[in-house]
Amino acid sequence: MTRSATSGSAQKWQLTAWNDTSSNYPRDATIPELFEEQARIRPDAAAVLAADSLRSSARALTYCQLDRQAEVLAERLRQLGVGPRGRGYSPLVGISCQRSPEMVVGLLAILKAGGAYLPLEPGAPAERLAFMLADTRVSVLLAQPDLVAGLTTVAGANTHVVPLEMAAVADARPSAAADNDSQPRSNSAPLAPRPNSLAYVVYTSGSTGRPKGVSVDHRAVIRLVKATNFLHFSAADVFLQFAPLAFDASTLELWGPLLNGGRLVLSPPGPLSMTEVAAVIERHRVTAAWLTAGLFHQIVEQGLTPLQGLRTLLAGGDVLSPPHVRRTLAELPATRLINGYGPTENTTFTCCHSILSLADLGDETVPIGQPIANTRVHLFDETLRPTAPGQEGELCAAGDGLAQGYFGRPSLTAERFVPDPTVDATGHRLYRTGDLARWRLDGTLEFRGRRDRQLKIRGFRIEPGEIEAALSDHPGVQSVLIDSRTGPAGDKQLVAYLAAHADTKLPPSELRNFLGERLPAYLVPTVFFVLDTLPLTRNGKTDRAALSRLPLPQPEPQEQTADEAWEAPQGPAQEKLASLFSEILGTAKVGAHDNFFELGGDSLA
Repeated sequence: MTRSATSGSAQKWQLTAWNDTSSNYPRDATIPELFEEQARIRPDAAAVLAADSLRSSARALTYCQLDRQAEVLAERLRQLGVGPRGRGYSPLVGISCQRSPEMVVGLLAILKAGGAYLPLEPGAPAERLAFMLADTRVSVLLAQPDLVAGLTTVAGANTHVVPLEMAAVADARPSAAADNDSQPRSNSAPLAPRPNSLAYVVYTSGSTGRPKGVSVDHRAVIRLVKATNFLHFSAADVFLQFAPLAFDASTLELWGPLLNGGRLVLSPPGPLSMTEVAAVIERHRVTAAWLTAGLFHQIVEQGLTPLQGLRTLLAGGDVLSPPHVRRTLAELPATRLINGYGPTENTTFTCCHSILSLADLGDETVPIGQPIANTRVHLFDETLRPTAPGQEGELCAAGDGLAQGYFGRPSLTAERFVPDPTVDATGHRLYRTGDLARWRLDGTLEFRGRRDRQLKIRGFRIEPGEIEAALSDHPGVQSVLIDSRTGPAGDKQLVAYLAAHADTKLPPSELRNFLGERLPAYLVPTVFFVLDTLPLTRNGKTDRAALSRLPLPQPEPQEQTADEAWEAPQGPAQEKLASLFSEILGTAKVGAHDNFFELGGDSLA
């Protein structure tokens, strides 16, 4: 045998060993079955704890209460036709709800009925909601009473909108139909979902300008939170739920504790500052929390003292800053820090890296670690041939965490979910992430960037094409390019470079409002560069390097007419705010009428 053949065999064995992640988890169970098991074991234990505000008393549900109330609502959904209809198929039920016990009851009820949930974020643009409802052909919606009217305007005429109100089910009992097998059902299929039944669909940014729905089944969720190797879930966990439902981090936050007997602490509804998030963690003695990389960096800078009770802090969704990680290790020595990596298409996490000491850090970047249980990772070149350790390749994920594909998009599914060339048997797939990585010699992975134009900002995967398509619909826009750049505070910002039609003015505020009516907030750029033309290279392509060198545009004056002069801040409070605006946003001149967000600020800043 030649030396190269010997080397190749050793590399193949090594890569196989690094992907030996099988664990004995309940792969043939469903989410409702595992939850009901916990409800039988610990009926009186607190399952959900929620405060309507940071100052109000908390509302709590035991496992028994949550199970009973979800079953009552599930029976109502069955009567509306929700239930499995064939192998692997679950009808979708839309849900629009702020973080609350009602939200958890609604999600569990949908799954108990044999349906799958479609998160509809409160405050999302009506055009976006209408597209999702039409794309999925949803016929039943659950919504908090104050959100019903808004959904009714975008839902189809034959859609049932059910108010999601705790008082409506708290003391109710299942109807006679639920206890009498002789009563007719809306369909004859079994009411219990299967492991390969759809559990939820979440929409992510689409490269063609059309959002795409990622379809995730029960088995993929259970693989994430049962018998896994990145985190030991137990009944002693107090897990924070902070992510929006439409962000797949919520999958970990919700079902991690609830399928293992732990306690779920719901953050108050609406946006929260980092100080408020820290207060929730401290007040409710949270032991585990997940933060996006941007949130993690912010909370480190504001002070880690409120997090000292955490046993586990998970962070990810973007590249972690080594200085922030070092500070966390120094100030929270008893907390296990985990860098989590993974696309929505592989159910929240693909790889995780535990950081217990400085030795766990890379030379320049924080590693993304190793595949989690029942997950395999392969790095391929452009011809789908494996790359050797130390060489860069496209990260492709395989295993039980893979989504079923993109809802109603078979051609796109076939393009991104491809046959696994490392397995001889047919039917095995892997997902091409588009991310570049390399194996280190110790078997951990390093993230190396993107193969395509996809961006990662504040934990969200953003397809520039979707924003470019939306902006191109503006009558004053001639051409547009979306990219990211580093802001004055060192954070990554989404920026738009536009060329306007002749004699057309495009105030950034107008463009921001135009997009705000069509796209969710995370897809609206922070900065708009309005140019006469976009610069081109010699080959006629947009000159990205030249665009990246452009100085940040001066913010437009806010809330003043042409006859009004710029007004200086008045009094100590306004002067202090203006100074903070200037420091955080890198803006030299801040007036009394200027708006923080119109100046380029975002929720993290």
